[in-house]
Amino acid sequence: MTTDREFIDAAAKGLNIEAEPFAPLATRLNMSVDEVIARLKRLIDEGKVRRFAASVRHQPMGYSFNAMVIARTDEQNLEAVGQKAKAIDVVSHCYQRSHPDGDPFCIYIMMHGRDKETIDAAVMHIERIQNVRGIEICHSVAELKKTSVSQVTTQLD
Repeated sequence: MTTDREFIDAAAKGLNIEAEPFAPLATRLNMSVDEVIARLKRLIDEGKVRRFAASVRHQPMGYSFNAMVIARTDEQNLEAVGQKAKAIDVVSHCYQRSHPDGDPFCIYIMMHGRDKETIDAAVMHIERIQNVRGIEICHSVAELKKTSVSQVTTQLD
């Protein structure tokens, strides 16, 4: 029997656009299509899988300008700043993280745009959020690796 981890790893490799997209996965796992769908539903219900959806690669779609913005604020303003930052259309990820310099009140914001002007406008919007006391901008230069978390292993060679 396939473990949940093996199932998730196999499903994370993606499905083809075809009449029965779950059929090849079912064949690989020696399951029926109905069993595959039921297993996915169970894993979602149990919270082991957050969702099962299409993942769009932004670069081939024309979103080739990316930046990570680090916005600094104060502890009492973290939630408000985070809510305003995540509401910006070009923002795909928004996390509270500590900064390497020790500042624990930083919000890391990843944004994607079709052109530099779109990213610049979003950065200016971040700068104008009340209680943002400073930002740092890291523009992406090249994508060196991007993979599903489910394909990450804890073993290092």
